[in-house]
Amino acid sequence: MFRKDLVSYDPLDKFFDIREDFDNVIRDFMRGFRELVPGRGVYPLMDVKEDESKYTVTVEIPGIDKKDIKLKMKDNTLYLEGEKKEETKEKGESYIRVERSYGNFRRTVTFDSQVDASKVKAEFKNGVLTVILPKVEKEKPKEIEVEVK
Repeated sequence: MFRKDLVSYDPLDKFFDIREDFDNVIRDFMRGFRELVPGRGVYPLMDVKEDESKYTVTVEIPGIDKKDIKLKMKDNTLYLEGEKKEETKEKGESYIRVERSYGNFRRTVTFDSQVDASKVKAEFKNGVLTVILPKVEKEKPKEIEVEVK
C-alpha cells in the first residue's frame, strides 16, 4: 500500500531556492544601479563575420552622428571610439523614464589573420556602422622547375 501523504525531502532544495533568490537580488540591484548612475556610457552591440578574403564588423550605434565616430587600425586590431550625446531638455520638460544610455564608448577587435589596413572601408547608414577589413593575400607557393644536367 502506498501512502499519498508522504513527501520526499531533499535538503539541497532549500539551498537552490536561496541561490535563486540571491541571484534575483543581485540582478535587481545591478539593474537599479545602472539606472541610477548618470553618464555610465554605452556599449554598442557588434557582430564580426569572417570569410576567406575579409572580415566584416557590423556595429549598432543609433542616435550617433558620423562626426562622433573614430576608427583606427593598429597592430591588427580595430579600435572604435565614439560618443553618444544626451539630448538637451526643452524648458518645461522632465523625464518620466530614462532607459537609453549616453556617454563615451570604446570597442576593440583583434583579428587572427593579417588585415590589409590600407584597404579597410567603413560605411555608416541608418545607425549601423559596417567596416570591411580585407585580409592580406597569402603568398602562393611558387613552383620551381628542376633542371636536368
